[in-house]
Amino acid sequence: MKTLRLFTIIMLAVLVLSTWTPAPVYAKGSNAAPSTSTTLVVDLAKTKLARLRVNNKTGGTLYVSFSGERGYSFSTSNQGKTTFEPVIQPGKYTITVRASACNGQLTFRRKVKGGTVSLPAFSCRRK
Repeated sequence: MKTLRLFTIIMLAVLVLSTWTPAPVYAKGSNAAPSTSTTLVVDLAKTKLARLRVNNKTGGTLYVSFSGERGYSFSTSNQGKTTFEPVIQPGKYTITVRASACNGQLTFRRKVKGGTVSLPAFSCRRK
């Protein structure tokens, strides 16, 4: 009886300890033919990031989204000029702007190299 109890305690201890240790993971290589695509490696320490500057005159929240190789989203409810931190990596982007106080949206295409991306002032057309 003592042996069975000791064996049970040891098995429970092994089970508990095995769940806490990392399990080995094996990666399987691709069997497909080598790809001709190019991988882009960016050193963010050397890349000049761009910042976004907008002038919100809509009376509501302004939403700006960048789509391209990477995607970024910005929003501001502050009226007047707002400059966001530099986070935008260089590349070609489609910029979509919409406001909570206006109908519709505006779309721009820009090539970003660094520095500041300034967009024109946005206001809602009142009828």
